[in-house]
Amino acid sequence: ADPAAERDTYQAAFNLLKQGQYDQAISAFQSFLASYPKGNFTGNAQYWLGEANYVTRRFDVAEREFRKVLEQHPDSSKSADAMLKLGYTYYELSNWESARKTLESAITRFPNTTVGRLAENRLQKMRLEGR
Repeated sequence: ADPAAERDTYQAAFNLLKQGQYDQAISAFQSFLASYPKGNFTGNAQYWLGEANYVTRRFDVAEREFRKVLEQHPDSSKSADAMLKLGYTYYELSNWESARKTLESAITRFPNTTVGRLAENRLQKMRLEGR
């Protein structure tokens, strides 16, 4: 695959996301992933696909997309963020047990990081809510 074309296609999808054009961004990231399943930006594209679905409150889809980052792209620079957002997604789905386990895993795997602190904050919120 042409690296410049891959980068440009990814950037176009990411620009749609940054502009808040979430449905268009979802389509663009899906198209990107179909065209570049093993590309340099595939892990990031998979994460942003989850994020676009999360922001638009399509939590069932977001869960699936964030899990793909962790399962298919474990070495991606977005895997820590995907784990955190997966925990947040389980929270939004009222799946308290999965939210707790996922957030605890994020703290264990990414200690002393922003992701770890955000996971701890969400767990604290859950405790205060009696969850």
